[in-house]
Amino acid sequence: MGIKKYVKALEQITTKEHLETIYSKLTPLVKLAKSEKYNLIITSPLVSKDEKVKFLVDLLGVKDEKVINLLKLITENDRLKELPHAVVLLKDIIAEITGDYKGFVYSKEPLAESKILEIESKLSEKFGKNIKLTQETTDRSGVQVYVDSLNIEIAVYEDDIKAKLIANIIRVI
Repeated sequence: MGIKKYVKALEQITTKEHLETIYSKLTPLVKLAKSEKYNLIITSPLVSKDEKVKFLVDLLGVKDEKVINLLKLITENDRLKELPHAVVLLKDIIAEITGDYKGFVYSKEPLAESKILEIESKLSEKFGKNIKLTQETTDRSGVQVYVDSLNIEIAVYEDDIKAKLIANIIRVI
């Protein structure tokens, strides 16, 4: 995507700490991009580019000159629809620099903290990265581990196990 060059340029002109600050300021854009009103404003030809930048700056509460300049540049080059992807790329760059990767464990029932720590430990060892997992509950029976920055997705679902077990029983008969 064309947005990657902007994020790479930002990486080259600032520090890791500053990238983390910028990331925290821009993170709400990922959820906002799902809003019809937000998309209407950033894509409307009736709203000037300056008004779009002001809208984003006010919306995000940004005072950092580098972030404002980044938003101006992205707006000027008609890349505002790609801004949420820039946030994801920024997260990946920060993870590469620090070696710390964040992921999720999805399960129907909350797992014991010791189990989450064990999963973190095994994943960290296997991939040579420091992986921290956040637990979230879901309505599907089973467990899913997801670390987007490393393209890791491991899932074991109760329904899948039952279906495979039945298929094996039928095959044996």
